[in-house]
Amino acid sequence: MTPVIPLADPLPQPAPAWLLWALLQLTFFLHLLAMNVVLGGSILALHWRLSRRTDSATPRAEVVAAFARALPVAVAAAVTFGVAPLLFVQVLYGRVFFTSSILMAWWWLAVVPLVILAYSGAYLLAFRGESLGPRARHVAVGITVLFAAVAFLYTSNVTRSLRPETFVDVSRQGGTGLVLNLGDPTFWPRYLHMLFGAVAVASLAAALFGLIRRRRQPEMASWVMRKATLMFGVATAVNIFVGMWFLLAQPKEILIRLVGGDTWAMTLLALGILFGIATGGFALLALGAKNAVRATWAQVAILLPTLIVMVLLRDQLRQLVLKGAGFEHPGWVDPQWGPLAIFALLLVGAIATIAWMARALARGVPAGGAVSRH
Repeated sequence: MTPVIPLADPLPQPAPAWLLWALLQLTFFLHLLAMNVVLGGSILALHWRLSRRTDSATPRAEVVAAFARALPVAVAAAVTFGVAPLLFVQVLYGRVFFTSSILMAWWWLAVVPLVILAYSGAYLLAFRGESLGPRARHVAVGITVLFAAVAFLYTSNVTRSLRPETFVDVSRQGGTGLVLNLGDPTFWPRYLHMLFGAVAVASLAAALFGLIRRRRQPEMASWVMRKATLMFGVATAVNIFVGMWFLLAQPKEILIRLVGGDTWAMTLLALGILFGIATGGFALLALGAKNAVRATWAQVAILLPTLIVMVLLRDQLRQLVLKGAGFEHPGWVDPQWGPLAIFALLLVGAIATIAWMARALARGVPAGGAVSRH
């Protein structure tokens, strides 16, 4: 079946395609870091919150409380850094992305209230968590479920946008705007790959938090660095197998391009597999390392290039799929350098501001500058 690609809008692109592509990769990488802390951190904190072990109750409670205080900032960062890549996707791939969004319109519109509800819950835990008592667990469960649901809906939209050959058939089902892409072979492995990846990144973020607090709260720091490293290794190991499932679920013609038909795609795939295995190996070595600080920084050093490769491989997969479907970018370009310069300045400001907020939270420094004793 020949895919039906919607016609391009009769408007020029506001910048060369290569620049829009580069900004998409950069902003998506920033969003990925914050989103993983939110989604994976919610899962990780919920796991520790629901734990009934009494031997580590005090450090575990301190870590859970610290995450509750940090979650509103992490959500704000994820949303802030998520707007830009969403806009760049719409500029570069709007014809397929808008179509896939319309086909699941009601579910897609539900993303906003779901995020608002989860965000409200995050503020409730941050400012009223102690007074909630046992009900705080219920709020934490709700937050985690809501964020997982948002990821679920995003996965449905993204996988549908890569299957333009299904657009017509889905639209003929009645145009209800309630159709999800659950039947796609890549849906579940992609969703699980994102979940386990988020847990891995959030675990390493928790280990870094312990590293920063190791002098002020040595017991808590030792506990969270050890437990977070273990969770990082487990999530990474599981994700290697989920990633292979995701790879094998690709259409045959795309799989052939990935494993040998396209040099750049094959290189990225090989690097992704090697970095993934190396990341898991570093986590296992870190569990028995005498110098926990050095081991933690070594894991960060291997995780960052792994994430960069994964971002580029994700984009390459999209390009291969859409190119095979006949998708081409418009050739008319009318650069708007003024707005792009303003965007670049604001992006740098946003990165600096959120980095400062994250550092203040990790170090326990409130707005007044005094060191918190809580």
